[in-house]
Amino acid sequence: MTTKINSKAELKKAAATLHDARFTADAIGFDDSTNVFTLKCWVFESEQNRGRSPRRWKACRLSFKDVADYNAVTREKVCYYELSTMRFSEAEHRLDLVTHYGIRITLKIGELDGELTETGETRELWN
Repeated sequence: MTTKINSKAELKKAAATLHDARFTADAIGFDDSTNVFTLKCWVFESEQNRGRSPRRWKACRLSFKDVADYNAVTREKVCYYELSTMRFSEAEHRLDLVTHYGIRITLKIGELDGELTETGETRELWN
């Protein structure tokens, strides 16, 4: 399933889905030739979706198009990072991917043009 992110309301919904999602530094991608930023992260399956099987981690790919500039500042090297929320400043054309610790990711964009896609990958353990 793919969810478009073209408004602040859609960004807020995607941020809620990705709250506490885990990712590693090598899961951050930026393609200079197409100006597309990607982040592969893992979300712990919610209680109501698990049925009778154990809860699993589900992979999602967050992507944004027409990214003029991208900056990731690693303040602490850890095994994984956790996404807290996403904030868009229309006036500054800036999208911040706010984490709980260790890394700061900022995208320079003209407008929100993104997607959140479930990849279909799952795993029972994080590591």
